[in-house]
Amino acid sequence: MINGFRRKRLSRHREITVPVALGDPDDRLTLWASPGEYPVYDSYDYDYMAEDKVCESAYESALREVAAGRTVLDIGAGRDLDWATLALEYGALEATAVEGMESTARLARKALEKSPYRDRLTLLHSWSTDLETDRRFDLCVSEIIGSIGGSEGAAMALADAHARLLAPGGVMVPHRCVTLAGAVCLRDLVPDLAFHPESLPYLDRIFDSTGHPFDVRLLLSHSTPDAVTTDHAPVETLDFAEGAVIEAEETAELTVHTAGRVDGILLWINLWAHPDDPPIDALATETAWGTTYLPCFDQPVAVRPGDRLTVRFGRTLSDDGRHPDYRVRARLDTVSGTHNGAFLSTHHGEVFRSNPLYEELFSLR
Repeated sequence: MINGFRRKRLSRHREITVPVALGDPDDRLTLWASPGEYPVYDSYDYDYMAEDKVCESAYESALREVAAGRTVLDIGAGRDLDWATLALEYGALEATAVEGMESTARLARKALEKSPYRDRLTLLHSWSTDLETDRRFDLCVSEIIGSIGGSEGAAMALADAHARLLAPGGVMVPHRCVTLAGAVCLRDLVPDLAFHPESLPYLDRIFDSTGHPFDVRLLLSHSTPDAVTTDHAPVETLDFAEGAVIEAEETAELTVHTAGRVDGILLWINLWAHPDDPPIDALATETAWGTTYLPCFDQPVAVRPGDRLTVRFGRTLSDDGRHPDYRVRARLDTVSGTHNGAFLSTHHGEVFRSNPLYEELFSLR
């Protein structure tokens, strides 16, 4: 069990202290900094993703249906070239794997040297959006999906791939991703508001990658549907088969079904690898995709069944041209009145300690 927390300095950003869970933090909800949007992957991450049997089963089912006889482009191929390799196993003619992170590309080269398909598998160290080629592929496969579906840049990268790199009649895997939202109270879910101790190196590396500290997106471990006090609705819809919309605003109308408190929203994905298969539900099933918490109100608001929360969730490209910034505007109508809130979640902006939650999480000496 977690038994409180202690504050600890970050090793490379020593002016910042954060609360860290004590005891065994793996048996209940804890906080992590969301690492997927940044070049901070290590062997632990790849091992963890390799153990995600839910994701593996969904992609395997899709590639079994569509890979045979096709040429394949694997975007964000990763350390082990999993999906390019699996496509070749299921009869693809040849595959080109693209990996933008240099450290990962080095590891992928070692995997390629050992691959039984190395005569039909090409590895390119590049971002897919930087590829300059007239070639068109019959199948594009990728796993650049974040805990908020588009947070790792999937909308931009896969819209570009659909427009420039996919042959007419070509297939996109995954087919579709929807990010859902439901209302929660973080301070009730995590009474000892503290980071998992293993998340601290990621915080250091994320801040290194951006050049400054900022209000990172927060992942909640071990979330389950009973954490949510409302029904849920989509706030980000990415149809890769049609060419995802890069910038948009979607509105969710949520109704409280359980009395309690609300201070923000929990976000999770439903991902269809193939249109005829059931989606991966990252809240109902334990997968490598976590759930993301975004604050809406500075203090928790008491709610009862029938109260209404309107969430306007917008995404715009950040100045790196790849990753989105997200803006939340919320209106909570209760018997005590109307409560308005807002939050800007940037990919790498300099917004830091912007509200009471982040002031509590990050202290400056």
